[in-house]
Formats: sequence, C-alpha cells, structure tokens
Amino acid sequence: MRAGEQWTDEAVRLESERWVYVPPDATRLEDEQRLLVHLPIPWGQSRVWRSSAPDEERAGELIEDTIGAVRAAGGGRLVWHTGEGISPPFMDECLVKRGFQTTEELAVLAFSLVDGLEPRLPRLGVPEGVSAELVRDADGLREALLVDSEVFSSPPPSGEEFAEYARELEKLGLRERGGSLDEGASLALRFLAYADVGSEYTGDDARKALGAAGAQIVGETLRLWGAATREPFRGRGAYRTLVLERCRVGRELGATLALAKANIATSGPTLERAGFRVVATERRNVLEVF
Repeated sequence: MRAGEQWTDEAVRLESERWVYVPPDATRLEDEQRLLVHLPIPWGQSRVWRSSAPDEERAGELIEDTIGAVRAAGGGRLVWHTGEGISPPFMDECLVKRGFQTTEELAVLAFSLVDGLEPRLPRLGVPEGVSAELVRDADGLREALLVDSEVFSSPPPSGEEFAEYARELEKLGLRERGGSLDEGASLALRFLAYADVGSEYTGDDARKALGAAGAQIVGETLRLWGAATREPFRGRGAYRTLVLERCRVGRELGATLALAKANIATSGPTLERAGFRVVATERRNVLEVF
C-alpha cells in the first residue's frame, strides 16, 4: 500500500483468498475447479482451499471426484473451505448432501496497523503477570510445538520443522538488520505466551508457557494463525497477549494489515472489540474418507 492509503474491504478479501497453507512436504493439486492439498501422512488430512462450479450438478461431480482423489491418496479427513470469494454459494448445501458436517464458522477480520501515517495497535488489555515473546531458538520452538500438540492433537515435533524455522530466523535477522526479502517471499514466526515467575496463573514458581501462536508476513499483510491456549489457563489473557505481540512485531517488520480468521463464537468477538472489522465469513466442512 502507498503511504497514507487504507486497506479497503475488497483488498482485504483478496488477501484472505491468497491465504493458503501448503507445507513443504505436502502435495498441491490445482486447476480451474479447485485447490486441493494433501498434508503429510502424520496429519491424515486433505484440504480444499477454494473451489468453483457453474451449478449444483457440476459441484456434486467435483465433490465426488475429490473424495475419490483423497481415498486414492490414502484417505483421512477432508476439510472443504467455503465462503465468500472461495466457493459458489450453493457449495455448502452440496457438501451437506454428501455427508459433510460444518465444524466451524469463521469471521475474516482485518485491522489496519497504520492510521494515515501513524502506527496503531489493537485495543487489547494485557493482564499483569502475562507476557508474550517471539520464539528465537529451538527450545522455544519445541515448547510452541508441544502446546500445538496438546491443544490441536497435532503430530509430535519433527527435525524438519526445526530446520525450517531456523531458516525463517535467518530471514528475520536479515529483515531486522534492514535487509529486504525476495519479492513474494514470506516470513513465518512463532510466539509464546508466558506467566511470569510466581504468577497467580501457574500456582508455582516456574515460568510456564500458557499458549502459543503463529504469524506469517506476506508483503504488507500479517496473517495471524494457530493461537492455542492450554486448557487450565484459558480465559486469563494469553490469547489477547499473543494477538497484541504479533501485531507489534509485524508492524515493526513492515506490515500494515493484520488479518485473522477467527471462530465467530469465541475469538471473533474479542478481535472485534479490539478494533478488527469483519469483511467476510468462511466455513470449514469435514468428511472422514475411508
């Protein structure tokens, strides 16, 4: 964006449509009808990130073809994303007819990290005794991945994840020294929320990770993803602290827009109260393929 320009809803929706997660060891299959990603074997999951069909009959054929492709790839959970800009309006009903269940409704939320030429941050109060930090070493990454595993039942940390994050930290160092990334390159970072020593939140004298979250900078957009809080510490400010710290770091690294996809019943209202605006809605529809 040019200095002083604001992010329009249309521009934000285009950024949201570009937000697709494809791990290095995943299989990406894309044509004019769909973008299908088979995640690595430990995940046992495939995702349709966007789809297109001229009518319900063609949509049904596309769904059946995709189920067959997932079955041929070994089966597992098929997650189909629907919503404004990423699928036709009748796709949800077609998915239901073929056994899919809508498991999550998400609000696409945007927050401008600049107001004219002035920097700004979301209106989020941080509780005393809770802090968030950017992960800068292997020990911190291990802790963040363990939080993910505990909350999301994700696979245990692998050596490749540590090597990949080390490369991201190299890019971060270059950016912090005033260098620039190659055009189109992204920067993926991890964050941890902690309770300070002796905090009432842990009940002991050890510094403990309450939660973890990820962020990815692509161009001027800061994508907020993967926020997870350990169950005993939910409702105590870890999520708000992680949002605020990710926005602060992202703004310092040149981001002008914070973009989130949040559950409309849980984290979505928190972000709206903090100044994020809703620009679209998306749904995640799930089918177990055997």
